[in-house]
Amino acid sequence: MRYLKWCIASLSLYTLFTLMAWFIDEIGWKKGVTEGNYQVYANLLSNIQFPIKVLLGMDDVINYNFRLLPYMMGAICWVFITILFCRLKTSTHH
Repeated sequence: MRYLKWCIASLSLYTLFTLMAWFIDEIGWKKGVTEGNYQVYANLLSNIQFPIKVLLGMDDVINYNFRLLPYMMGAICWVFITILFCRLKTSTHH
């Protein structure tokens, strides 16, 4: 695949955002905050998961909970967006 390095970079960034969101959520739970700013910040970091969770009706959208299915669906979105940007970039240079 021509865009493999960009797809890997994109997935790495998405995974980093997801790990950061999980970490922020864990900090909130350890401080006894089960709803509020920590969960909102976590949802904003994992922004691809946020609308997917809403569409699937998995959770209250304010609360952040890591779920594997939305993560994988978000990863697929990131790959498709990366490929689209790479194609647009190469088509404008020709």
